[in-house]
Amino acid sequence: MIALISLFATGCNFLDKNPDERADIDTRNKVRLLLVNGYNMPNYGPLGETMSDNIIDNNTPTDESGNTYNNNLMPLNQMYNQFFAWEDVNTSSAQDSPYDIWSSCYQNIAIANQALAAIEALEESGENYDAERAEALLIRAYNHFLLVNIFCQAYKNDVDSRNDIGIHYMTAAETTVKPAYDRSNVAEVYGHIKDDLEEALAKVSDDYYSVPKYHFNVKAAHAFAAKFYLFTRDYDKVIEHANIALGSSAAETAAMMFDAETTKLIGNAELELYAWMSATSPSNFLICTTQSLQERTNWTSYARYTLNREPKDATLTGSGPCWSERFPGTTVWRYNANYGGFTAKLVEVFEYTAKVAGIGYPRILRRELTSGETLLCRAEAEIMKGQYAAAVSDMDIWCKGYCCTTTLTTSRITQFFPLSSEGRRVHYTPTLHTSDMSADWTITDEQKPYLWCALFLRRIETIHDGARWFDIKRYGIEIKHTIGSKGEVKTLVWNDDRRAVQLPQETILAGQEPNPRVITGDNIVINDLSSANADATIYLPNTGSAPEMIPFE
Repeated sequence: MIALISLFATGCNFLDKNPDERADIDTRNKVRLLLVNGYNMPNYGPLGETMSDNIIDNNTPTDESGNTYNNNLMPLNQMYNQFFAWEDVNTSSAQDSPYDIWSSCYQNIAIANQALAAIEALEESGENYDAERAEALLIRAYNHFLLVNIFCQAYKNDVDSRNDIGIHYMTAAETTVKPAYDRSNVAEVYGHIKDDLEEALAKVSDDYYSVPKYHFNVKAAHAFAAKFYLFTRDYDKVIEHANIALGSSAAETAAMMFDAETTKLIGNAELELYAWMSATSPSNFLICTTQSLQERTNWTSYARYTLNREPKDATLTGSGPCWSERFPGTTVWRYNANYGGFTAKLVEVFEYTAKVAGIGYPRILRRELTSGETLLCRAEAEIMKGQYAAAVSDMDIWCKGYCCTTTLTTSRITQFFPLSSEGRRVHYTPTLHTSDMSADWTITDEQKPYLWCALFLRRIETIHDGARWFDIKRYGIEIKHTIGSKGEVKTLVWNDDRRAVQLPQETILAGQEPNPRVITGDNIVINDLSSANADATIYLPNTGSAPEMIPFE
Protein backbone atom coordinates (compact mmCIF):
# COMPACT_ATOMS: atom_id res chain seq x y z
CA MET A 1 0.00 0.00 0.00
CA ILE A 2 2.61 2.54 0.98
CA ALA A 3 6.28 2.37 0.10
CA LEU A 4 7.97 2.97 3.43
CA ILE A 5 11.65 2.15 2.95
CA SER A 6 14.26 2.61 0.22
CA LEU A 7 17.76 1.44 1.08
CA PHE A 8 20.77 3.40 -0.10
CA ALA A 9 24.10 1.75 0.74
CA THR A 10 26.67 4.40 1.62
CA GLY A 11 29.05 2.12 3.50
CA CYS A 12 29.42 -1.30 5.06
CA ASN A 13 27.46 -0.20 8.14
CA PHE A 14 24.35 1.03 6.26
CA LEU A 15 22.19 -1.70 7.79
CA ASP A 16 22.81 -0.17 11.22
CA LYS A 17 20.96 2.98 10.19
CA ASN A 18 17.29 3.72 9.67
CA PRO A 19 17.16 4.49 5.94
CA ASP A 20 14.03 6.65 6.21
CA GLU A 21 13.15 8.49 9.40
CA ARG A 22 9.60 9.01 8.10
CA ALA A 23 8.98 5.31 8.66
CA ASP A 24 9.19 5.85 12.43
CA ILE A 25 5.95 7.53 13.53
CA ASP A 26 7.14 8.02 17.09
CA THR A 27 5.77 11.41 18.17
CA ARG A 28 2.36 13.03 18.39
CA ASN A 29 3.29 15.55 15.72
CA LYS A 30 4.35 12.81 13.31
CA VAL A 31 1.03 11.03 13.82
CA ARG A 32 -0.84 14.22 13.03
CA LEU A 33 1.27 14.93 9.95
CA LEU A 34 0.71 11.38 8.74
CA LEU A 35 -3.06 11.76 9.09
CA VAL A 36 -2.99 14.88 6.90
CA ASN A 37 -2.06 12.55 4.04
CA GLY A 38 -5.21 10.51 4.65
CA TYR A 39 -7.33 13.15 2.90
CA ASN A 40 -5.97 12.57 -0.61
CA MET A 41 -9.51 11.77 -1.66
CA PRO A 42 -10.50 10.37 -5.04
CA ASN A 43 -13.08 12.28 -7.05
CA TYR A 44 -15.94 9.87 -7.64
CA GLY A 45 -18.02 12.66 -9.17
CA PRO A 46 -17.20 11.88 -12.83
CA LEU A 47 -18.05 8.20 -12.40
CA GLY A 48 -21.15 8.70 -10.26
CA GLU A 49 -22.59 11.55 -12.32
CA THR A 50 -22.00 9.89 -15.70
CA MET A 51 -23.60 6.64 -14.56
CA SER A 52 -26.60 8.46 -13.07
CA ASP A 53 -29.51 10.36 -14.62
CA ASN A 54 -27.68 13.69 -14.22
CA ILE A 55 -25.76 13.34 -17.50
CA ILE A 56 -26.83 12.86 -21.13
CA ASP A 57 -25.01 11.97 -24.33
CA ASN A 58 -24.97 15.16 -26.40
CA ASN A 59 -24.48 13.08 -29.55
CA THR A 60 -28.02 11.71 -29.38
CA PRO A 61 -30.10 13.14 -32.24
CA THR A 62 -33.23 14.22 -30.33
CA ASP A 63 -34.42 15.11 -26.86
CA GLU A 64 -37.70 14.33 -25.12
CA SER A 65 -39.31 17.41 -26.66
CA GLY A 66 -38.41 16.34 -30.20
CA ASN A 67 -35.67 18.93 -30.72
CA THR A 68 -32.99 17.69 -33.11
CA TYR A 69 -29.20 17.87 -32.79
CA ASN A 70 -26.28 16.99 -35.01
CA ASN A 71 -23.38 16.87 -32.58
CA ASN A 72 -20.24 14.83 -33.13
CA LEU A 73 -18.57 15.41 -29.78
CA MET A 74 -15.77 13.45 -28.14
CA PRO A 75 -15.43 12.45 -24.49
CA LEU A 76 -12.38 13.42 -22.49
CA ASN A 77 -11.43 9.76 -22.17
CA GLN A 78 -12.70 6.45 -23.51
CA MET A 79 -13.76 5.43 -20.01
CA TYR A 80 -16.62 7.97 -20.13
CA ASN A 81 -18.20 5.91 -22.92
CA GLN A 82 -18.01 2.93 -20.58
CA PHE A 83 -19.35 4.87 -17.57
CA PHE A 84 -22.37 6.04 -19.53
CA ALA A 85 -23.11 2.58 -20.97
CA TRP A 86 -22.61 0.94 -17.53
CA GLU A 87 -19.80 -1.17 -18.95
CA ASP A 88 -16.80 -2.51 -17.04
CA VAL A 89 -13.98 0.02 -17.39
CA ASN A 90 -10.93 -1.57 -19.02
CA THR A 91 -9.62 1.39 -21.02
CA SER A 92 -8.01 3.63 -18.43
CA SER A 93 -6.46 3.78 -14.97
CA ALA A 94 -6.09 7.55 -15.17
CA GLN A 95 -7.49 10.20 -12.85
CA ASP A 96 -11.19 9.70 -12.00
CA SER A 97 -11.15 6.04 -13.10
CA PRO A 98 -12.34 3.14 -10.91
CA TYR A 99 -8.68 2.24 -10.41
CA ASP A 100 -7.94 5.77 -9.18
CA ILE A 101 -10.88 5.62 -6.75
CA TRP A 102 -9.98 2.14 -5.52
CA SER A 103 -6.26 2.81 -5.01
CA SER A 104 -6.77 6.26 -3.46
CA CYS A 105 -9.29 4.96 -0.91
CA TYR A 106 -7.10 2.04 0.08
CA GLN A 107 -4.05 4.31 0.33
CA ASN A 108 -5.97 6.56 2.74
CA ILE A 109 -7.02 3.46 4.68
CA ALA A 110 -3.40 2.28 4.85
CA ILE A 111 -2.35 5.68 6.22
CA ALA A 112 -5.07 5.48 8.88
CA ASN A 113 -3.98 1.98 9.85
CA GLN A 114 -0.34 3.02 10.06
CA ALA A 115 -1.35 5.91 12.32
CA LEU A 116 -3.43 3.60 14.51
CA ALA A 117 -0.50 1.21 14.89
CA ALA A 118 1.77 4.09 15.86
CA ILE A 119 -0.82 5.41 18.32
CA GLU A 120 -1.08 2.01 19.99
CA ALA A 121 2.68 1.95 20.55
CA LEU A 122 2.84 5.55 21.73
CA GLU A 123 -0.03 5.09 24.21
CA GLU A 124 2.11 2.61 26.14
CA SER A 125 3.83 5.64 27.64
CA GLY A 126 0.54 6.66 29.22
CA GLU A 127 -0.25 9.61 26.94
CA ASN A 128 -3.78 10.13 25.64
CA TYR A 129 -4.22 9.93 21.85
CA ASP A 130 -8.02 9.81 21.72
CA ALA A 131 -8.37 12.71 19.26
CA GLU A 132 -5.79 11.30 16.85
CA ARG A 133 -7.30 7.81 17.12
CA ALA A 134 -10.75 9.23 16.32
CA GLU A 135 -9.47 10.99 13.22
CA ALA A 136 -7.76 7.84 11.96
CA LEU A 137 -10.87 5.74 12.56
CA LEU A 138 -13.03 8.25 10.71
CA ILE A 139 -10.66 8.28 7.72
CA ARG A 140 -10.71 4.48 7.67
CA ALA A 141 -14.49 4.24 8.03
CA TYR A 142 -15.27 6.91 5.44
CA ASN A 143 -13.03 5.47 2.75
CA HIS A 144 -14.53 2.02 3.24
CA PHE A 145 -17.97 3.65 3.06
CA LEU A 146 -17.09 5.06 -0.36
CA LEU A 147 -15.68 1.76 -1.57
CA VAL A 148 -18.68 -0.31 -0.52
CA ASN A 149 -21.15 2.15 -2.04
CA ILE A 150 -19.29 2.35 -5.35
CA PHE A 151 -18.07 -1.21 -5.89
CA CYS A 152 -20.90 -3.14 -4.23
CA GLN A 153 -24.68 -3.33 -4.33
CA ALA A 154 -26.66 -0.95 -2.13
CA TYR A 155 -27.25 -1.88 1.49
CA LYS A 156 -30.58 -3.69 1.88
CA ASN A 157 -30.66 -4.92 5.46
CA ASP A 158 -28.40 -6.92 7.73
CA VAL A 159 -29.78 -10.24 6.43
CA ASP A 160 -30.23 -9.69 2.69
CA SER A 161 -26.95 -7.78 2.37
CA ARG A 162 -25.07 -10.87 3.50
CA ASN A 163 -25.83 -12.26 0.07
CA ASP A 164 -24.11 -9.34 -1.70
CA ILE A 165 -20.35 -9.46 -2.16
CA GLY A 166 -18.50 -6.74 -0.26
CA ILE A 167 -14.99 -5.29 -0.19
CA HIS A 168 -12.09 -6.20 2.07
CA TYR A 169 -12.13 -4.17 5.28
CA MET A 170 -8.53 -3.30 6.10
CA THR A 171 -7.91 -3.04 9.82
CA ALA A 172 -4.13 -3.30 9.89
CA ALA A 173 -1.17 -2.07 7.87
CA GLU A 174 -0.14 -4.58 5.18
CA THR A 175 3.12 -6.40 5.96
CA THR A 176 3.13 -9.28 3.47
CA VAL A 177 3.74 -9.61 -0.25
CA LYS A 178 0.69 -10.52 -2.39
CA PRO A 179 -1.72 -11.14 0.51
CA ALA A 180 -5.02 -12.92 -0.15
CA TYR A 181 -8.01 -10.67 0.53
CA ASP A 182 -11.49 -11.85 1.50
CA ARG A 183 -14.19 -9.60 0.03
CA SER A 184 -16.65 -10.54 2.77
CA ASN A 185 -20.22 -9.20 2.25
CA VAL A 186 -21.96 -5.84 2.29
CA ALA A 187 -23.59 -6.36 5.71
CA GLU A 188 -20.27 -7.23 7.33
CA VAL A 189 -18.55 -4.22 5.77
CA TYR A 190 -21.28 -1.94 7.11
CA GLY A 191 -20.84 -3.54 10.51
CA HIS A 192 -17.13 -2.69 10.53
CA ILE A 193 -17.85 0.89 9.41
CA LYS A 194 -20.35 1.25 12.24
CA ASP A 195 -17.83 -0.04 14.81
CA ASP A 196 -15.14 2.41 13.68
CA LEU A 197 -17.60 5.29 13.43
CA GLU A 198 -19.12 4.82 16.87
CA GLU A 199 -15.73 4.48 18.56
CA ALA A 200 -14.57 7.65 16.81
CA LEU A 201 -17.68 9.66 17.71
CA ALA A 202 -16.94 9.17 21.39
CA LYS A 203 -13.43 10.62 21.01
CA VAL A 204 -13.46 13.10 18.13
CA SER A 205 -12.19 16.58 18.95
CA ASP A 206 -11.46 19.86 17.17
CA ASP A 207 -8.76 20.88 19.62
CA TYR A 208 -5.61 20.36 17.59
CA TYR A 209 -6.74 21.38 14.07
CA SER A 210 -5.51 24.69 12.69
CA VAL A 211 -8.18 24.53 9.94
CA PRO A 212 -10.86 22.10 11.17
CA LYS A 213 -12.76 22.04 7.86
CA TYR A 214 -9.87 20.13 6.25
CA HIS A 215 -10.17 17.33 8.80
CA PHE A 216 -12.84 15.10 10.31
CA ASN A 217 -13.88 17.68 12.89
CA VAL A 218 -16.80 17.15 15.29
CA LYS A 219 -19.51 18.44 12.95
CA ALA A 220 -18.09 16.50 10.00
CA ALA A 221 -18.01 13.31 12.06
CA HIS A 222 -21.67 13.66 13.02
CA ALA A 223 -22.64 14.61 9.45
CA PHE A 224 -20.98 11.39 8.29
CA ALA A 225 -22.84 9.49 11.00
CA ALA A 226 -26.18 10.98 9.87
CA LYS A 227 -25.43 9.90 6.30
CA PHE A 228 -24.30 6.42 7.32
CA TYR A 229 -27.40 5.78 9.42
CA LEU A 230 -29.61 7.11 6.62
CA PHE A 231 -28.18 4.40 4.36
CA THR A 232 -28.83 1.74 7.04
CA ARG A 233 -32.29 3.22 7.78
CA ASP A 234 -31.69 3.83 11.47
CA TYR A 235 -33.72 7.04 11.38
CA ASP A 236 -33.57 7.95 15.07
CA LYS A 237 -29.78 8.02 14.84
CA VAL A 238 -29.91 10.09 11.65
CA ILE A 239 -31.87 12.76 13.47
CA GLU A 240 -29.69 12.52 16.59
CA HIS A 241 -26.43 13.07 14.73
CA ALA A 242 -27.85 15.65 12.32
CA ASN A 243 -29.05 17.66 15.33
CA ILE A 244 -25.51 17.67 16.73
CA ALA A 245 -24.10 18.88 13.41
CA LEU A 246 -26.85 21.41 12.64
CA GLY A 247 -28.42 22.33 15.93
CA SER A 248 -31.97 21.31 16.74
CA SER A 249 -33.64 24.71 16.30
CA ALA A 250 -34.73 26.11 12.96
CA ALA A 251 -32.79 29.33 13.55
CA GLU A 252 -29.54 27.48 14.30
CA THR A 253 -29.94 25.34 11.20
CA ALA A 254 -30.84 28.24 8.92
CA ALA A 255 -27.70 30.11 10.00
CA MET A 256 -25.57 27.20 8.77
CA MET A 257 -26.91 27.10 5.21
CA PHE A 258 -24.79 28.05 2.19
CA ASP A 259 -24.91 31.79 1.46
CA ALA A 260 -26.30 31.44 -2.06
CA GLU A 261 -27.60 34.99 -2.32
CA THR A 262 -24.21 36.63 -1.77
CA THR A 263 -22.36 34.04 -3.85
CA LYS A 264 -24.59 34.54 -6.89
CA LEU A 265 -23.69 38.24 -6.99
CA ILE A 266 -19.98 37.53 -7.55
CA GLY A 267 -20.39 37.11 -11.31
CA ASN A 268 -17.11 35.26 -11.83
CA ALA A 269 -16.89 31.48 -11.77
CA GLU A 270 -13.38 31.25 -10.29
CA LEU A 271 -14.15 33.72 -7.49
CA GLU A 272 -17.50 32.02 -6.91
CA LEU A 273 -15.66 28.71 -6.47
CA TYR A 274 -13.82 30.09 -3.45
CA ALA A 275 -17.12 31.10 -1.88
CA TRP A 276 -18.40 27.55 -2.34
CA MET A 277 -15.23 26.08 -0.85
CA SER A 278 -14.59 28.58 1.92
CA ALA A 279 -13.18 27.05 5.09
CA THR A 280 -14.97 29.78 7.06
CA SER A 281 -18.41 29.01 5.64
CA PRO A 282 -20.63 27.32 8.25
CA SER A 283 -22.15 25.26 5.43
CA ASN A 284 -18.91 23.31 4.89
CA PHE A 285 -18.15 20.54 7.35
CA LEU A 286 -15.38 18.75 5.42
CA ILE A 287 -13.52 20.07 2.35
CA CYS A 288 -11.22 17.80 0.37
CA THR A 289 -8.92 18.34 -2.57
CA THR A 290 -8.66 15.81 -5.37
CA GLN A 291 -6.53 15.40 -8.46
CA SER A 292 -9.23 15.37 -11.10
CA LEU A 293 -10.04 16.39 -14.66
CA GLN A 294 -13.78 16.64 -14.07
CA GLU A 295 -14.23 20.24 -15.21
CA ARG A 296 -12.58 19.43 -18.55
CA THR A 297 -15.45 17.12 -19.44
CA ASN A 298 -17.40 20.36 -20.02
CA TRP A 299 -14.86 21.92 -22.36
CA THR A 300 -16.29 22.20 -25.85
CA SER A 301 -13.75 19.75 -27.27
CA TYR A 302 -14.70 16.99 -24.82
CA ALA A 303 -18.33 17.72 -23.94
CA ARG A 304 -20.01 14.55 -25.15
CA TYR A 305 -21.37 13.71 -21.68
CA THR A 306 -22.63 16.69 -19.67
CA LEU A 307 -25.45 18.03 -17.53
CA ASN A 308 -27.73 19.09 -20.36
CA ARG A 309 -31.26 18.90 -21.81
CA GLU A 310 -33.68 16.97 -19.55
CA PRO A 311 -31.33 16.45 -16.55
CA LYS A 312 -30.39 20.14 -16.56
CA ASP A 313 -34.06 21.13 -16.74
CA ALA A 314 -34.84 18.64 -13.96
CA THR A 315 -32.26 20.21 -11.64
CA LEU A 316 -30.74 23.67 -12.20
CA THR A 317 -32.78 25.30 -14.94
CA GLY A 318 -36.28 23.98 -14.28
CA SER A 319 -39.08 24.70 -11.85
CA GLY A 320 -39.52 23.26 -8.38
CA PRO A 321 -42.14 22.93 -5.65
CA CYS A 322 -41.56 26.49 -4.44
CA TRP A 323 -39.91 28.20 -7.40
CA SER A 324 -40.82 28.67 -11.04
CA GLU A 325 -38.88 28.62 -14.32
CA ARG A 326 -35.43 27.89 -12.87
CA PHE A 327 -33.73 27.07 -9.60
CA PRO A 328 -32.86 30.43 -7.98
CA GLY A 329 -29.99 29.30 -5.77
CA THR A 330 -27.18 28.64 -8.22
CA THR A 331 -25.46 30.42 -11.09
CA VAL A 332 -25.17 28.05 -14.04
CA TRP A 333 -22.13 28.53 -16.26
CA ARG A 334 -21.78 27.31 -19.83
CA TYR A 335 -19.54 27.27 -22.89
CA ASN A 336 -22.27 26.83 -25.48
CA ALA A 337 -25.99 26.09 -25.18
CA ASN A 338 -25.47 22.79 -27.02
CA TYR A 339 -23.04 21.50 -24.41
CA GLY A 340 -24.81 21.93 -21.10
CA GLY A 341 -24.03 23.75 -17.90
CA PHE A 342 -22.30 23.45 -14.56
CA THR A 343 -21.99 25.30 -11.26
CA ALA A 344 -18.90 27.07 -10.01
CA LYS A 345 -18.09 24.29 -7.56
CA LEU A 346 -16.91 22.28 -10.59
CA VAL A 347 -14.30 24.86 -11.60
CA GLU A 348 -10.78 23.45 -11.70
CA VAL A 349 -7.93 24.79 -9.58
CA PHE A 350 -4.61 24.18 -11.31
CA GLU A 351 -1.64 23.65 -9.00
CA TYR A 352 1.54 24.49 -10.91
CA THR A 353 4.65 22.53 -10.08
CA ALA A 354 6.60 24.39 -12.79
CA LYS A 355 4.79 27.52 -13.86
CA VAL A 356 7.14 28.43 -16.70
CA ALA A 357 6.75 24.93 -18.18
CA GLY A 358 3.01 25.08 -17.56
CA ILE A 359 2.85 21.72 -15.79
CA GLY A 360 1.24 20.68 -12.54
CA TYR A 361 -1.85 19.04 -11.11
CA PRO A 362 -5.45 19.83 -12.06
CA ARG A 363 -7.54 19.74 -8.88
CA ILE A 364 -11.22 19.68 -8.10
CA LEU A 365 -12.22 20.74 -4.59
CA ARG A 366 -15.03 18.74 -3.00
CA ARG A 367 -17.50 19.84 -0.34
CA GLU A 368 -17.43 16.30 1.00
CA LEU A 369 -19.82 16.87 3.91
CA THR A 370 -22.13 19.89 4.09
CA SER A 371 -24.92 21.38 6.17
CA GLY A 372 -27.27 21.22 3.18
CA GLU A 373 -26.93 17.49 2.61
CA THR A 374 -27.04 16.79 6.35
CA LEU A 375 -30.27 18.78 6.63
CA LEU A 376 -31.80 16.71 3.82
CA CYS A 377 -30.65 13.52 5.55
CA ARG A 378 -32.61 14.66 8.59
CA ALA A 379 -35.65 15.54 6.46
CA GLU A 380 -35.60 12.11 4.80
CA ALA A 381 -35.42 10.40 8.20
CA GLU A 382 -38.34 12.51 9.43
CA ILE A 383 -40.39 11.49 6.39
CA MET A 384 -39.71 7.83 7.02
CA LYS A 385 -40.80 8.28 10.64
CA GLY A 386 -44.02 10.03 9.55
CA GLN A 387 -42.90 13.38 10.96
CA TYR A 388 -44.07 15.32 7.91
CA ALA A 389 -44.33 18.77 9.47
CA ALA A 390 -40.73 18.58 10.68
CA ALA A 391 -39.57 17.35 7.26
CA VAL A 392 -41.39 20.15 5.42
CA SER A 393 -39.87 22.68 7.81
CA ASP A 394 -36.37 21.33 7.18
CA MET A 395 -36.85 21.28 3.41
CA ASP A 396 -38.20 24.83 3.55
CA ILE A 397 -35.04 25.93 5.40
CA TRP A 398 -33.01 24.36 2.58
CA CYS A 399 -35.08 26.15 -0.08
CA LYS A 400 -34.89 29.50 1.71
CA GLY A 401 -31.12 29.09 1.94
CA TYR A 402 -31.05 28.83 -1.85
CA CYS A 403 -32.95 32.08 -2.41
CA CYS A 404 -36.51 30.71 -2.65
CA THR A 405 -38.94 33.39 -1.52
CA THR A 406 -42.05 31.18 -1.53
CA THR A 407 -42.62 29.03 1.54
CA LEU A 408 -42.58 25.29 0.93
CA THR A 409 -45.81 23.67 2.15
CA THR A 410 -47.43 20.25 2.08
CA SER A 411 -49.87 21.38 -0.60
CA ARG A 412 -47.04 22.62 -2.82
CA ILE A 413 -45.25 19.30 -2.41
CA THR A 414 -48.28 17.17 -3.25
CA GLN A 415 -49.12 19.36 -6.25
CA PHE A 416 -45.59 19.22 -7.66
CA PHE A 417 -45.09 15.51 -6.91
CA PRO A 418 -48.54 14.05 -7.65
CA LEU A 419 -49.38 10.44 -6.82
CA SER A 420 -51.77 9.97 -9.73
CA SER A 421 -50.31 9.08 -13.11
CA GLU A 422 -51.93 12.16 -14.62
CA GLY A 423 -49.43 15.00 -14.58
CA ARG A 424 -46.60 12.89 -13.20
CA ARG A 425 -43.14 13.62 -14.56
CA VAL A 426 -40.73 10.72 -14.45
CA HIS A 427 -37.77 12.97 -13.56
CA TYR A 428 -39.50 14.07 -10.36
CA THR A 429 -41.56 11.01 -9.38
CA PRO A 430 -39.53 7.88 -10.20
CA THR A 431 -40.74 4.44 -9.15
CA LEU A 432 -39.00 3.41 -5.93
CA HIS A 433 -38.18 -0.32 -5.83
CA THR A 434 -37.37 -0.47 -2.14
CA SER A 435 -39.74 -3.33 -1.33
CA ASP A 436 -38.26 -5.32 -4.23
CA MET A 437 -34.79 -4.81 -2.78
CA SER A 438 -35.78 -5.45 0.81
CA ALA A 439 -39.11 -6.84 2.00
CA ASP A 440 -38.90 -4.80 5.22
CA TRP A 441 -38.63 -1.47 3.38
CA THR A 442 -42.04 -0.31 2.23
CA ILE A 443 -42.91 3.25 1.31
CA THR A 444 -46.53 4.34 1.71
CA ASP A 445 -48.44 6.54 -0.72
CA GLU A 446 -48.55 9.18 2.01
CA GLN A 447 -44.76 9.23 2.22
CA LYS A 448 -44.02 9.26 -1.50
CA PRO A 449 -44.56 12.97 -2.36
CA TYR A 450 -42.42 14.07 0.58
CA LEU A 451 -39.74 11.53 -0.28
CA TRP A 452 -39.71 12.52 -3.95
CA CYS A 453 -39.25 16.11 -2.81
CA ALA A 454 -36.34 15.22 -0.52
CA LEU A 455 -34.62 13.20 -3.26
CA PHE A 456 -35.16 16.05 -5.75
CA LEU A 457 -33.57 18.58 -3.39
CA ARG A 458 -30.71 16.15 -2.69
CA ARG A 459 -30.16 15.85 -6.44
CA ILE A 460 -29.66 19.62 -6.66
CA GLU A 461 -27.61 19.88 -3.46
CA THR A 462 -25.14 17.21 -4.60
CA ILE A 463 -24.96 18.07 -8.33
CA HIS A 464 -21.53 17.16 -9.82
CA ASP A 465 -20.59 15.24 -6.65
CA GLY A 466 -21.60 11.69 -7.64
CA ALA A 467 -23.99 11.25 -4.72
CA ARG A 468 -27.05 11.00 -6.99
CA TRP A 469 -25.71 7.58 -8.04
CA PHE A 470 -25.89 6.43 -4.40
CA ASP A 471 -29.53 7.55 -4.15
CA ILE A 472 -30.40 5.75 -7.39
CA LYS A 473 -28.87 2.58 -5.98
CA ARG A 474 -30.37 2.66 -2.51
CA TYR A 475 -33.90 3.40 -3.76
CA GLY A 476 -33.76 1.00 -6.71
CA ILE A 477 -34.53 3.83 -9.15
CA GLU A 478 -34.44 2.58 -12.74
CA ILE A 479 -32.88 4.87 -15.33
CA LYS A 480 -32.38 4.96 -19.09
CA HIS A 481 -29.45 6.24 -21.14
CA THR A 482 -29.78 7.08 -24.84
CA ILE A 483 -26.46 6.57 -26.58
CA GLY A 484 -24.97 8.03 -29.75
CA SER A 485 -26.33 9.08 -33.10
CA LYS A 486 -28.28 5.84 -33.51
CA GLY A 487 -30.26 6.56 -30.36
CA GLU A 488 -29.63 3.23 -28.65
CA VAL A 489 -31.56 3.12 -25.37
CA LYS A 490 -30.12 1.20 -22.43
CA THR A 491 -32.02 0.58 -19.23
CA LEU A 492 -30.55 -0.08 -15.79
CA VAL A 493 -33.16 -1.93 -13.74
CA TRP A 494 -33.30 -2.09 -9.97
CA ASN A 495 -31.59 -5.48 -9.62
CA ASP A 496 -28.95 -5.15 -12.34
CA ASP A 497 -25.46 -6.32 -11.37
CA ARG A 498 -23.99 -3.24 -13.07
CA ARG A 499 -25.17 -1.10 -10.16
CA ALA A 500 -21.99 -2.34 -8.47
CA VAL A 501 -19.07 -0.86 -10.40
CA GLN A 502 -16.70 -3.58 -11.53
CA LEU A 503 -13.40 -3.78 -9.68
CA PRO A 504 -10.41 -2.33 -11.55
CA GLN A 505 -8.87 -4.76 -14.03
CA GLU A 506 -5.52 -4.48 -12.25
CA THR A 507 -7.14 -5.61 -9.01
CA ILE A 508 -8.88 -8.57 -10.64
CA LEU A 509 -5.65 -9.64 -12.34
CA ALA A 510 -3.96 -9.50 -8.93
CA GLY A 511 -6.41 -12.10 -7.65
CA GLN A 512 -9.43 -10.20 -6.33
CA GLU A 513 -12.79 -11.81 -7.03
CA PRO A 514 -14.68 -9.72 -9.63
CA ASN A 515 -18.25 -8.56 -9.21
CA PRO A 516 -20.85 -10.83 -10.85
CA ARG A 517 -22.30 -9.65 -14.14
CA VAL A 518 -25.89 -10.62 -14.99
CA ILE A 519 -27.29 -7.86 -17.19
CA THR A 520 -31.07 -7.67 -16.78
CA GLY A 521 -31.66 -4.31 -18.49
CA ASP A 522 -32.75 -3.94 -22.11
CA ASN A 523 -31.20 -2.39 -25.21
CA ILE A 524 -33.37 -0.83 -27.92
CA VAL A 525 -32.43 1.07 -31.11
CA ILE A 526 -34.94 3.90 -31.54
CA ASN A 527 -33.21 5.71 -34.39
CA ASP A 528 -30.68 5.07 -37.10
CA LEU A 529 -28.88 8.27 -37.91
CA SER A 530 -25.42 7.00 -38.67
CA SER A 531 -23.90 10.13 -40.19
CA ALA A 532 -22.24 11.13 -36.91
CA ASN A 533 -19.53 9.07 -35.27
CA ALA A 534 -21.07 7.77 -32.06
CA ASP A 535 -17.84 6.26 -30.82
CA ALA A 536 -15.39 9.13 -31.30
CA THR A 537 -12.95 9.24 -28.40
CA ILE A 538 -9.92 11.15 -27.27
CA TYR A 539 -7.54 10.48 -24.44
CA LEU A 540 -6.36 12.84 -21.73
CA PRO A 541 -5.11 16.25 -22.87
CA ASN A 542 -1.63 17.38 -21.95
CA THR A 543 -2.03 21.07 -21.21
CA GLY A 544 -4.34 23.86 -22.10
CA SER A 545 -6.47 26.52 -20.51
CA ALA A 546 -10.23 26.67 -20.30
CA PRO A 547 -12.12 28.95 -22.64
CA GLU A 548 -13.68 32.02 -21.08
CA MET A 549 -16.80 31.23 -19.13
CA ILE A 550 -19.97 33.29 -19.37
CA PRO A 551 -22.97 33.14 -17.04
CA PHE A 552 -25.97 31.15 -18.18
CA GLU A 553 -28.82 33.64 -18.56
